[in-house]
Amino acid sequence: MRVSNAYSRLPAVDEPVGESPDPTEESSSTRPGVGPVGPAQPALLRELNERTVLDVIRRLRSVSRAEVARRTGLSKPTVSLALRTLEASGLVRPVGTESGRRGRAGVLFEPIADAALGGAVEIAVWGVRAVVVDLDGTTLHEHVATWDPPPTTAAAVVDTVGRAVSELERAVGRPFDALVIGTPGVRDPRTGVLTRVGTIPALEGAALGELVAERTGRDPAVHNDVDLVALGEQAEGQGREVEDFAVLWIGSGLGSALVLRGELVVGHGGGAGEIFDVPFARALRSSGSEPNEFTELGLTTDGTLALARRLAGGAPGWNRAEDVLDAAILGDDVAGSVLDEVATWTAWYVATLVALVDPALVVLAGPLGAHDALRPVVERRLGEWIGTPPGLVSSKLGARSVLSGAAAVAVRLAADAAFANRILDRDGTDESESTGGRS
Repeated sequence: MRVSNAYSRLPAVDEPVGESPDPTEESSSTRPGVGPVGPAQPALLRELNERTVLDVIRRLRSVSRAEVARRTGLSKPTVSLALRTLEASGLVRPVGTESGRRGRAGVLFEPIADAALGGAVEIAVWGVRAVVVDLDGTTLHEHVATWDPPPTTAAAVVDTVGRAVSELERAVGRPFDALVIGTPGVRDPRTGVLTRVGTIPALEGAALGELVAERTGRDPAVHNDVDLVALGEQAEGQGREVEDFAVLWIGSGLGSALVLRGELVVGHGGGAGEIFDVPFARALRSSGSEPNEFTELGLTTDGTLALARRLAGGAPGWNRAEDVLDAAILGDDVAGSVLDEVATWTAWYVATLVALVDPALVVLAGPLGAHDALRPVVERRLGEWIGTPPGLVSSKLGARSVLSGAAAVAVRLAADAAFANRILDRDGTDESESTGGRS
């Protein structure tokens, strides 16, 4: 299963969208599983045209009616009608006129960034971080709450999220038009229940979306945190120009996410990409091999730090797994051995992703995954094992990668909400205007 089109790749700005067919012309063609295509409805055509025009303006930022018509294939009268509706609805506004051209200067239109607001929340092992963003993706306010000690109930987690939402809405003086929450674990798309939460046991078995809706009055979109990292990479990171890529996250937990043909793959039960379940550790143990920290703790920061301390014969002063990889770069022999082990396990997981879906690119993310020391060693391993390995890059989104993805989704959902709630009453509009021919 794939996520809804709200998270799909948008068409390129110069990719023709095409104009809708004549609504009076019935089609006898059929598509598999769809049946006969009936006559299109004028109201639906107007809505599709308006959405097409709005998407182009949002992507180009400042554009004339003539340029919108050229980019979309819609006629100028159709574009003009859509612009009138969008302007009256408070979604776009005139911003000046074209310069440096002969003849009558065209009016330029731009999107209104605060026409809608989105809230993005990251639930992490250390606490909650949340932001409110406008339709440009600009952060208007941020709220951070840390846990000490960690919550023991889902209600406590939801209360922290609720306080964050209230604080952000108070700061901007209005409610969100969309709310997106990123959390560890697998959310079953059929029931909304979280399982395999791991790092936050209090959320195991919780219907987080329902609980947050009851607490805040906002119906949130809840997503796995690594899935949101992938959407963040797609929106503003290493996956912007790539149709098929995977993210491998190595941090307090291990996870991955898949984007195929430009869309995030979730799976029928929400568990697509849960690569922690690939049984390397159990296979090693059952084969009689000597267990080590990764067979017990997994490819995680805890496993890495535990291995480093054992190899060093105690506590060498490394307080974080990242410190171990830093030391490896500086030539520490023990840290180098740890890096070699981490890279080997990482390469196994990447090789598994390649065998299953053969992505063009794999993005290494998370506190360990994106560390500068790891990628070159993993590349060498893959070069030894795989004839044609995928491109391998390190994420540049940093510690805010989950929140970046949540904000990207929140912007798109807020834009959808703003469009759906546009205020113009068009009942008296001449329907013939909405289906003008091509220019």
